[in-house]
Amino acid sequence: MDRRFSLSGWCFTKSGAPIENLRVCIGSQSFPVRSGLSRPDVVAVYGNRPGALESGFEVNVEMPAGNFALLRFEAKDPGGRWREVFHKRIRSRLGKGEPSADRSYEAWIKRYDTLSSADRTGIRAHIRTFPTQPCFDVVMTLSDPAMGRLEASLKSVRAQFYPNWQLWVVAGKPGSDRARRVLSRFAKLDRRIHIVSDTREAEGDFCVRLDAGDLFAPTALYLCAHEINQRSDLQLIYSDEDQLDAACRRTDPNCKPDWNATLFQEQNYLGKLIIFRRCLGELVGSQDDAERADDDEVIFRCVDKSEPAQIRHLPWVLYHRRAAGAGGTGAVPSVFGGETRTGRRPSLQHHSPSISVSIIIPTRDWVHLLEPCVSSILDKTTYSNFEIIIVDNGSRDSAALGYLAAVAREPRVRILRRDEEFNYSRLNNVAVLSSEAEFVALVNNDIVVSTPEWLDEMVSRAMSPKVGAVGPRLLYPDGRIQQAGVILGAGLHGVAEVAHRGLPRGDPGYFGRAGFAQELSAVGAACMVVRRSVYLEVGGFDEERLKVAFNDIDFCLKLRARGYRIIYTPYAELFHLEHASRGHENTEGKKLRFDAEIEYMKEKWGEALLSDPAYNPNLSLGEELFTLAFPPRVKKPWRTN
Repeated sequence: MDRRFSLSGWCFTKSGAPIENLRVCIGSQSFPVRSGLSRPDVVAVYGNRPGALESGFEVNVEMPAGNFALLRFEAKDPGGRWREVFHKRIRSRLGKGEPSADRSYEAWIKRYDTLSSADRTGIRAHIRTFPTQPCFDVVMTLSDPAMGRLEASLKSVRAQFYPNWQLWVVAGKPGSDRARRVLSRFAKLDRRIHIVSDTREAEGDFCVRLDAGDLFAPTALYLCAHEINQRSDLQLIYSDEDQLDAACRRTDPNCKPDWNATLFQEQNYLGKLIIFRRCLGELVGSQDDAERADDDEVIFRCVDKSEPAQIRHLPWVLYHRRAAGAGGTGAVPSVFGGETRTGRRPSLQHHSPSISVSIIIPTRDWVHLLEPCVSSILDKTTYSNFEIIIVDNGSRDSAALGYLAAVAREPRVRILRRDEEFNYSRLNNVAVLSSEAEFVALVNNDIVVSTPEWLDEMVSRAMSPKVGAVGPRLLYPDGRIQQAGVILGAGLHGVAEVAHRGLPRGDPGYFGRAGFAQELSAVGAACMVVRRSVYLEVGGFDEERLKVAFNDIDFCLKLRARGYRIIYTPYAELFHLEHASRGHENTEGKKLRFDAEIEYMKEKWGEALLSDPAYNPNLSLGEELFTLAFPPRVKKPWRTN
């Protein structure tokens, strides 16, 4: 269909109760519906039922171009709550050469990261309202390979909207005559530019480094100052960034998550624009801390001295880094190669072999799935202190019953029988209550072990007092990634979607996100390790409203609401057939139940589903995760509407 279209039809309640209002929603956008239109054709079919004659409606809709979307038609009930009437998956039809069909980074910059005259006026006016005007010490250390881009770097500092800065150019070597002339000219143009041998004279409130050859976005210091005015206790700020090619074109946007301590232990994902409070640099005991603002060890120390709430991510592309071979330093954010500062890989921590684990596997019939699942756990798992609780949800198949009787003779296996309607949440809750282990591992019956150390890895991470749940990397039988954690608000239904689906096993994903352990907002219950006491503390899975779908997402959100962290680790890998035991939501009854669970999740968690701290608002929540969002979900602070 075309990107702009009209939708018309009719709608009335079976009970005859009035409909307060109607709307059409696509993603976060809603479109008002003109209702109460005369529909004599509906009366011809349904007679003079209340509301039939004036049941007609029409609405004009515009959807994002070149993208699948879920259209929801909603009605407001007398209680003031919006109820979904129906939904339909749609896609716009794009004309050849239509500008909105361009999903490139260049098109994104033009549409969402280019300032208008009104934007510039608004930013300047906004700066004048700041109660606090912090001073930023910008430090640039000269290096010969970057001389060709030195002038552009200096201009990017002078182009800052925010005026309260000092630039300290550390010229340790004599440098070329051209470089000296450029520096001298800029120092004469602007008294805020200083050519020095060290930064001992710098006394600003915050320090930030700019590599010669790299560029600041003109809003960089303004947005940092704005954030400091919002949170006076901030210690460290970082932002999104991209690269500049040889022609100075912006490429490869790196849209980062909010502060993620686990990811930082494996990769210095903070990047180049790192602003830290000067007193913090003095506290960690670094000499000339401003000069070394991008040094890994200094950043580590600053992070160690800061509370998580004092580290702030700005979802704006504020730093343009010269790509390697493009006339700049070519420096890239450090990857620690799987080692911490102690030299030990952070994935396998020491744990006591006495820690007990109950592996809970709900099942019904389908012995061809259950047998390889159980066998792989018993034969391959290196962790020793575990039991398997098979929750038999009313198996009737003779082969399945025979297998359950046989495997029950295995000392590490016990069978818990529940002859009742399928309720995934209740089956797990009952099994957890029957367990006496310190940890429980929830495992689907279509899981097969790949990494023998999977349970060692997951338990070691779950042992941290503030970790609520741990999830592994799950693979399709052909080795492609089936899921590497979960992203909130994604997918056609807008609740959650698995991350990195379909990537080759060795593909690191978007800036390494599939290949590093990290904190996420949710992991799936196809395989999840949780401390049993924590599971019970938050009430387990919701067996009343989320019997089948999204119970794991709801559970993780309950954990996060209590202050627990959710960890994804790629160092534990298992194969997952996905839907092999339960199938897809392909019957009318399943669809009704699934729709009710979607509605419940949106009513309960609301905006939390659209503000996942582990997923950047500049990235899409549509079918292709970790691609640019058109439009981004970022509010511009200088705009009042």
